[in-house]
Amino acid sequence: MLHSTERLLPRAEVSGIRICAGVVGGVGWLMKSVATGAELIGRAEILDGLCSALSAGGAGAVLLGQGGVGKTAVLNAVADRLKADFHTIPVRGTAIAAETPYGALAFLLSGLPEGDEQDPLRVLQELSRVFAARAGGNRVLVTVDNADRLDPFSVMVLSQLVRRGSIAVLAAAASIQFKAGHELVGLWSEGLLRRVDLELLTERQTRQLMQQLLGGGVSALAAATMWRETEGSPRMIRLMTGAQVRSGTLVRRESTWVRTAPFVRTGEVSEVLDTMLDRLGTHERKLVEVLALCVSVPLPRVLELVPEAGVDSLEEQQLICVTGNPPMVRLGSGNPGSVIAASMAPGRMRELWEEAAGGMDPRDMDGEELTAFLGWALSCGEDLAPADALRAARAANRRADAAAALRFIRTVPPAARSQEMVLEEIRALQGAGYLDKALRVFREAEPRLVPGERSSYVPLLLLHCHTLAWIPGAGDPLQALAAIEESCPEEGDSPELAAAFVLARSALAADAGRLRQVPGSLARVSRDGRLSLATRIQAAALSAHVLALAGRTDEALQILEQLGPPKDYAVNAANAGEVCTRIFDTYVVSGELDRAVAFVRAFDETGVRPSWQGSAGELAVAVLAAWQGQDGAVRDALDGAIGQLRNHDPQDMLPLALTLGAYVHRDRLPEAAELLRQARSAKKAPGYFRGFLLSYFSLLAEDTDDGVRCGRLRSEAAAARAAGYTAPALLFLSAAVRAGDKQAAADVLETANEGNGRFADLLTGFAAGVLNDDPALLVTAAKGFLERGQYLLSRDAARDAARAAERSLPNSSAGERKHLGRTARAVANASLRRMRHVGGRAKTLAELSEFEADLAHRVVTLATTTQIARELNLSPRTIEWHLGKIFAKLHVSGRSELAEILA
Repeated sequence: MLHSTERLLPRAEVSGIRICAGVVGGVGWLMKSVATGAELIGRAEILDGLCSALSAGGAGAVLLGQGGVGKTAVLNAVADRLKADFHTIPVRGTAIAAETPYGALAFLLSGLPEGDEQDPLRVLQELSRVFAARAGGNRVLVTVDNADRLDPFSVMVLSQLVRRGSIAVLAAAASIQFKAGHELVGLWSEGLLRRVDLELLTERQTRQLMQQLLGGGVSALAAATMWRETEGSPRMIRLMTGAQVRSGTLVRRESTWVRTAPFVRTGEVSEVLDTMLDRLGTHERKLVEVLALCVSVPLPRVLELVPEAGVDSLEEQQLICVTGNPPMVRLGSGNPGSVIAASMAPGRMRELWEEAAGGMDPRDMDGEELTAFLGWALSCGEDLAPADALRAARAANRRADAAAALRFIRTVPPAARSQEMVLEEIRALQGAGYLDKALRVFREAEPRLVPGERSSYVPLLLLHCHTLAWIPGAGDPLQALAAIEESCPEEGDSPELAAAFVLARSALAADAGRLRQVPGSLARVSRDGRLSLATRIQAAALSAHVLALAGRTDEALQILEQLGPPKDYAVNAANAGEVCTRIFDTYVVSGELDRAVAFVRAFDETGVRPSWQGSAGELAVAVLAAWQGQDGAVRDALDGAIGQLRNHDPQDMLPLALTLGAYVHRDRLPEAAELLRQARSAKKAPGYFRGFLLSYFSLLAEDTDDGVRCGRLRSEAAAARAAGYTAPALLFLSAAVRAGDKQAAADVLETANEGNGRFADLLTGFAAGVLNDDPALLVTAAKGFLERGQYLLSRDAARDAARAAERSLPNSSAGERKHLGRTARAVANASLRRMRHVGGRAKTLAELSEFEADLAHRVVTLATTTQIARELNLSPRTIEWHLGKIFAKLHVSGRSELAEILA
């Protein structure tokens, strides 16, 4: 269903999909078409390169990529951009035209006398005449769609015309494996034509395309789901976006489109896929459908189902690929198997099961292949052996697919579920955020648990510990830990189970505000070579977090540096949340915001959503932006995060999102107060660090005077320090020091002695500068904060330094005071630029009037004031006056800084 604030408008057909346009909150939206001139997402560099090469006299290019990747759109975009200098003649290869000599060019040869088409030279002369007549003095650009379907005669004459320089050609082909001797291959081999490979869209580009189609923001979770479903195929993204809007699985909440349920894959989407499948032969279609249902099939088994020629044909069309040793056959990239499978009728699934499944043994499968194959079996009404159901549930949980895991588990009656299956059930329920159900399942199973089955008993109780810690009033998690210790055999548990116990104890202590109770053995776990890499990474992340909370940030950051880049972490969908949230929090609490930004960006590029489940990483971005004073970026991130979390919030992150919303709307007191009221409705215990964030930003958002706020910040800092949480104490105090609280500054000097690290040293310098009115100390601190991404602290320390330079330094010359003041103002301006100009050139120019934006553009193109004045018929003094206004608005001190933010 559409959101209650939406009303239906007449149906419109745009970009090949019919949708209902809606009006939300009085603001209309309409899906926009790439074909009508909108930006081609992810293709800007390719378009620029092709147009530049053709304009410089180049012969053209061959665009390669599978169906739906956007080759035709690129052809059209290039032709449109070059229409002033080129006469474009479109040619399209088809299966029918390929059977006739010059079939694709027949519309150009109508003036050729009958019988002359047998003479290639006469055809060449006629085409040259026709092109010259139509071009009107411009160069001729022939755009060839489906070039791999041209007949050999058409290819031959076009190639000759390219070699003569008579025409330029842009040809698009779905396969790089043309027929032997294909002349287009020869043209790019000779360097006459460029070869351009069009790739599928990345997740970020998928989001951009969705936003373009929907005319508004799209939550990261909705974009991530779309990317997984379509594998980045632009055609599929357009189709699926319209299908989700119609079905109500994509709904606009305020200004952002959010995912409300699993995506549907039927309707027009399945019709398009059916059309594609209908073009295949019987055997080839069967193989594509089987692969869609079970992900991969061993090559020998495939050759039993499909003739070798059919396999070769599908591989040539890039519909399948053969990889690995032993060789396995999978669908090619951009062919969304999940969509094909979901669009299949149950009868067809059953038919394929009977034909193809007989030679496949689930005992030879694991991971995605296993879950897909057994999911296919369930869809066909087959019964699963409990052992297979358990293996499938375990594999689904490793991929964080809780719904699939529960589906497999529920094929076994509750009374017949083994201890291992109960473990997977509780794991899936926790992953989906159903903590109450997880608690009920454990209590029902508890009387029949067998402590001697350690491989399942210990993880079960550890999961139960976490459940109790998350649900206020559910019970004491320490009792569950005690039960594990009491049941431990004399010879002890295996190294992995013993390590899991230490990790659980450490996490519970750190998150419950009992930092001093973290066992000393935690550090040894990360160095134990007997353990899996995943366990050691988890221990290292937790160790770093504990050290950072205690204020020992030098040691914490050293641990993270030893882990290497995020791409090398042993994380998957199941454990990424725990590991990466700890690392992210460590960077934040250590004051290293620049590293936190780089960490989030690195994981965003991998496609893994490492933290803040439910918001797909947007809330992590919002937290960082809030610390850095980038209120606009906070609002942008929260637009998607809050809408998405209101719909589904497995980790109870909505209170933090609402608190950040109150913080960035602190100047609108009624709105901020309402958001804070809603944020107090947390359903789960937040854990220490999240609780710290809630307290910190709540205090800064509340409607109270600075004196009261600073007093409460000092009180929070004292409580944190008493519990051993030195770094959070310093962060509370830093906010009070920014407000000019000298008692907080004195507290910083005392508290910082209990920790170490560059950030603590900078805070000490800031506090000492405030207490002693010392501009030199304040400038040094401001510079250090700026380097670490602490723009708020940098701005305020620099402003304090500028004021101190005017009234202090009695033994210094006026020149020295002036130099310090100028340096301080430059640092303050640099901080303000980084706080405000985080949305790129367009958002920066939006802060200016139309005249000012034009003037700013002229200035950064290195035109002199005199030249600009002459062009605008104004005096140089007037130009300088307007520039002064622009510099003040954008917090820059001159042209070089203006160029920096408009780059």
